[in-house]
Amino acid sequence: MTMLDLPGVPVGEAGGTATQAVAVPPGRRRGKGLRPPSALAVVIFILLLGLVAGPTIMVFVGALQSEAPGLPNNHFSWDAVYRVYLSGQFYGSLLGTLGVAVVTAALSVVFGGVAAWFLTRVAVPLRKLWEFGLILPLFLSPFVGALAWLLLAAPNSGMINVNLRWMLNLPQDAVLVDVMTLPGVIFVMLLFYVPYAYLFISAALRNMDPSLEEASSMNGRGTFLTALRVTLPMMRPAIVASFFFVAVLATGVFVIPAVLGLNTSFSPLAVEVYRAMTVFPADPPTGAALGTLLFWFTLAGVYLYRRSVKNAGRYVTLSARATRPRLIRLPVGRWVAAAFFAIYFLLAAVLPYLTLVLMSLTPFAITDLRKVELSFAGIVQVWKRPDVATAFGNTIVLGLVVPTVVVLIGLGIAYVVVRERGRLGAIIDYLGTFPIAVPGIVFATGILWLYVRTPIYATVFVLVIALVGAYMPQGARFASAGLIQIDRSLEEAARMNGAGKLRMLFTVTFPLLRPSLLSAWTLLFVFATREVNEAVILSGPKSRPLSVLAWNYVEQGSLQQAAVVGLFLTVVMAVGMLFARFVLRAKLDSSNL
Repeated sequence: MTMLDLPGVPVGEAGGTATQAVAVPPGRRRGKGLRPPSALAVVIFILLLGLVAGPTIMVFVGALQSEAPGLPNNHFSWDAVYRVYLSGQFYGSLLGTLGVAVVTAALSVVFGGVAAWFLTRVAVPLRKLWEFGLILPLFLSPFVGALAWLLLAAPNSGMINVNLRWMLNLPQDAVLVDVMTLPGVIFVMLLFYVPYAYLFISAALRNMDPSLEEASSMNGRGTFLTALRVTLPMMRPAIVASFFFVAVLATGVFVIPAVLGLNTSFSPLAVEVYRAMTVFPADPPTGAALGTLLFWFTLAGVYLYRRSVKNAGRYVTLSARATRPRLIRLPVGRWVAAAFFAIYFLLAAVLPYLTLVLMSLTPFAITDLRKVELSFAGIVQVWKRPDVATAFGNTIVLGLVVPTVVVLIGLGIAYVVVRERGRLGAIIDYLGTFPIAVPGIVFATGILWLYVRTPIYATVFVLVIALVGAYMPQGARFASAGLIQIDRSLEEAARMNGAGKLRMLFTVTFPLLRPSLLSAWTLLFVFATREVNEAVILSGPKSRPLSVLAWNYVEQGSLQQAAVVGLFLTVVMAVGMLFARFVLRAKLDSSNL
């Protein structure tokens, strides 16, 4: 036992005297050998095994079965693996999925990077408003956005095409915009993925030493040459990291292409997983095998993402002065940038949600503005349905329970990784971030195979388990970022005064982390209430949230009812965010996300 192990007497601090020293056994010096993991680390490790490792392993187990889980004739079989990996049946889907992911990630980085440079380096009019508009899609539902764009830009019945035909006196079969194509799907995906690239790159720009750019300007280089020769090379780690992060998200996307229905020669792998798991005749082993195929590519993306973040240390700039970059006043460029931000805000939020409200107030989803008759009858009719009330309750349960549990477990993960470290801490760190590599619909497949024979299958409880496991990286990331900024001497003082580890966490660490954890809770509330990928596989008739209910209406072709339920879902998310912002005082700007 060393001095470090004595409660209340940290080595090298006031209060430790020579008479309190404890002899170190021969062959063991402080700094050599590993301290045993704490009880908190063991508990967190066991939780992560059940929440993360178990479902992931079950995806591979399911791929090696012959039948659906729970059937008596089920046995070990390579048939599904052979069909997916070697038959060539899904090679087109794989190549198409990877192509869409790469293009979406590249365009997101371009648009997000340019937006970040203008908003951090140029005196753009109404900068705060445009920054809010740029990150707003993070708090909106991609499913609802895709549904709104389907109502807006479907080739035959879309509001844009229907009304421009009579306005411009065009033929009835004229198609001006078509969102149900590959470019259309990528366009809608960009609306929701550009904010991720913006957050990565804008954070790096704000932390960069502006004196480097000032020195370049003083040596005669203009604004754009400085940006290309100085700023862009310094932003390389953030650009690469954001590219791989968005590519991983786009590889596993399900809801946007599923709602819009690609008119191409391939279906994304995530859509193929859904069809194999739910469409008659269902083939769960093939769905699991497709999930493993998707998993390998997202895992490679996460590896490259972590590698790019690790290499960012070579690009760190240090300055003894606390300075802010001088905002450049581009005479024309700043107004052009403001116009583009306004167009993005219009396309990502204003236009889709105006369409959603309009379609909710019209019977039978009439898109011809000449024939629109506004009425609340459709909203009232949907509101009175018993499945809507049930879906409301399930959504509220998910929105309250999932973020609370994720934040608490994320705090435990962050404390073990940042404060305790050790080998178990490193394992917990990897397990805590591992769900990023598992697309939501693949993770739900593993949950299904794991819990299908248990009483909680197809209940809200199994949805809570799935979402807690899937969103663990977000909770851990917010808690880790806040914990790194807290001087550990505050926690050590509590321990010296007799507080146990749990009491110290809840009386010292938790209050200091409150701003970070509230931001995490708010974002996770939005994610949990809008979730479709996991819920569409795992929910039953009594456990459907609003998102799945709206998805069911889309599958049935009842777009007006889907619009109404999508509007209900938006109201739930808006009320939750307003409560977090004005009651809990959570900060929702880009510096806290």
